[in-house]
Amino acid sequence: MSDKPKVLMVLNDIAWFWSHRLPLANALLSKGWHLTLATAGAGNNKDLDAMSVAGVDLPEHGCSKNPLFHLQLLLSIRKSIKEMQPNIIHAITLRHAFYTGLVTRVMGYKPVIFTVAGLGSLYTSPKLKMRMMRIALMPLMRFAFGGKGKFIIFQNPDDQQAMVSASIISKDNSTIIRGSGVDLNEFSYADYVPQDNPIILFSSRLVKEKGIYDFIEAARILKAKNLSARFQVAGDIYLKNPNSLTHAEIQKFHDEGIIEWLGQCDDMPSVIASAQMMVLPSYYGEGVPKILLETAAIGRPIITCDAPGCREAVEHEVNGLLVAPQNSEALADAIELLLNDLDKSIEYGLAGRARVKKDFHVEAVVEKTLDVYNNLLKKA
Repeated sequence: MSDKPKVLMVLNDIAWFWSHRLPLANALLSKGWHLTLATAGAGNNKDLDAMSVAGVDLPEHGCSKNPLFHLQLLLSIRKSIKEMQPNIIHAITLRHAFYTGLVTRVMGYKPVIFTVAGLGSLYTSPKLKMRMMRIALMPLMRFAFGGKGKFIIFQNPDDQQAMVSASIISKDNSTIIRGSGVDLNEFSYADYVPQDNPIILFSSRLVKEKGIYDFIEAARILKAKNLSARFQVAGDIYLKNPNSLTHAEIQKFHDEGIIEWLGQCDDMPSVIASAQMMVLPSYYGEGVPKILLETAAIGRPIITCDAPGCREAVEHEVNGLLVAPQNSEALADAIELLLNDLDKSIEYGLAGRARVKKDFHVEAVVEKTLDVYNNLLKKA
């Protein structure tokens, strides 16, 4: 049996493994480390088998309010840990980090790394129900993320400060690694070819907090001005989230001619390259939206919200524009400004490419993450 470390990666969605964590997995495997992925759909997955990654099934995550679902998820994580006996555990996304933290704190298991890829609606929603939930969960979050051998990776300083201020974690037991990295070869710079009807692109899951309604309303405003532009939406509905648009809703906007719904796109580099700009008016509580970094890598300007995570990807009036969240008028003004100034769009796009090459390329992100692994293993 190899004496190389065994890593258990706990994730909310297998699709996110392929889109966000594959480079990290490949780096671990190249070192001879053993990797097990615990998520829904990982058991007996042929693609994981081909990589020599073991897969463990967890219950399908979603918006279930049934307490038995949450108990089942906790017990499944505990079973995975007991059976594998990993040298290090890496739990990614707030929910799965929280559940893994609870389990490992009770078990006394360490070391454990948590990647909090955005605080989501739990921290951003102003609704009374969510505010009450935040208050109720604080003691449990302190318990889950506390204790020796625990370390948290944040993707932006706003999230880190929020959890430090709430006394959930210590700043000394955390760091910031901004995003999951961009492959600069896959998302290579592409010169923009001007079009008579330039494309304004929105790309995300079609969830309310991602700003899809604001994008649609901005499109209405600009179409009323008879501006020549096409408003494209790349992304699918996400019914695991109660705030997702339905198929009928997005199809209605498409049929009315307000937007062009592309659905889920496999070749995002080409989709992005065909657009003049990317617009993501998200107020969700992001980590660092990967689509914004991919857009910058290709050399397109970005319009997004002045909100945690989004402002990590965009420096205002350097590689894009920041607007107030949930303000479709301001969003329309920003889009119109760049539509009318192609030179500025190109300037922002070049600056975005340089920014990603300096701070967000995938090799740097993987290296920093492996440094966290190695430092914790030395202390174990």
